[in-house]
Amino acid sequence: MKCICNFRYAQSRKGGAHFPDVKGLLRYVQFRDDRDDYSSRRANRWIDGGLGASYPQILARLDHLSPGNRDAYCFSVVISPDPEAMAAWRERQDVDGDPYERFVETIRETMEEWETWRLDNDPRPQAGRIEYSFVVHRPEREYGEQMHAHLILPAATEHPATRDKTPLFNYRPHVEAFKEITGRQLDRAFELERERDEPELEKKREPELDREREAEELEGILPEREIGFVLSLER
Repeated sequence: MKCICNFRYAQSRKGGAHFPDVKGLLRYVQFRDDRDDYSSRRANRWIDGGLGASYPQILARLDHLSPGNRDAYCFSVVISPDPEAMAAWRERQDVDGDPYERFVETIRETMEEWETWRLDNDPRPQAGRIEYSFVVHRPEREYGEQMHAHLILPAATEHPATRDKTPLFNYRPHVEAFKEITGRQLDRAFELERERDEPELEKKREPELDREREAEELEGILPEREIGFVLSLER
């Protein structure tokens, strides 16, 4: 399944030249589905992979782990699968199917496999598990629902016994591996044959641009241009 995976990083809690204030980003992710849709009732929708179940918990954990990495405070990843493929899956269901649980499972399985890949390929293996938290947004667009996830990663991992910290770097090979694993896990979760013919993947560009803008906007506080450490990848 085609999927946009957009990685960004914050240099500090205040963000950086091309990254929003991290607290503002986490509040956006927790309480909104898009820049114009706010609800205070969306307080309990974080999927906690060890980093926290609310934005204050996540901030506290990021504060604790960030000293283990001199170059970053945290990472933000937007995972946005092809809305046409998601809609096609729903149409194939005998009863009305909701892709939410399968999408959540995809991200969890992706993180588990990606962590295993890093243990086998990183020159310096991580000291502990890669903690994460994410929220799934489901805004409606002109072309239908655009389900996507905002995944937050810390800048370091921590050994559970010694409390030693290892920087979590995400260079191109790490992001390429994440992208490939995500696509494969989406295919598995939604029972799709893996698409390999790239010319046939070129369908409607307009929804793809909207998904890229979704990763850029974040309540209007992210600029349109990329920075050197950002990798926006699509399979």
